[in-house]
Amino acid sequence: MNRIKITLMGIIVILIAVNACKKTDDNSPNEGETGTKVGQIAPNFTLPDKSGNNISLDDYSNQYVVIDFWASWCHFCRDENPQLVSLYSKYKNKGVEIIGVSVDTNKNDWLNAVADDNIEYVQISDLLGFESPVANTYGVINIPRMVLVHTSGTILLITGRASDIESYLEHRLN
Repeated sequence: MNRIKITLMGIIVILIAVNACKKTDDNSPNEGETGTKVGQIAPNFTLPDKSGNNISLDDYSNQYVVIDFWASWCHFCRDENPQLVSLYSKYKNKGVEIIGVSVDTNKNDWLNAVADDNIEYVQISDLLGFESPVANTYGVINIPRMVLVHTSGTILLITGRASDIESYLEHRLN
């Protein structure tokens, strides 16, 4: 009986946690209804970085790019950050860039999370949360969401786990 209670409590905790990293708009589309798909050319975007300088996806043509949609308040995102930091360190000299696209709405929370998580790769945000045109273009309704873009601009992989990105790159760049 105790095992059943513990299992049920675990499921409830997971469901609550998952909902904490979702778009809460009742009119949001279901996964896959909008946004990008593997095999498509990744849509270009331009957003300001931490200092207000505009950064575009096109700035990184001829490189593998990981677009990481995340937020400071999403603990699943924050759990992925150490692996992304490690991945960046391992592959930055092999033609891989990471662009963190924050769906935060509070600049201080975003910047504090970047500092706390020791993120050195590019960070950009329009601070519009899930209403960001970039997030909408990419169909982001759950975070973390990572999009791996080939040097040709084609989307290779869409996932919520940095380990999937690393596994993909390991087989192609090592």
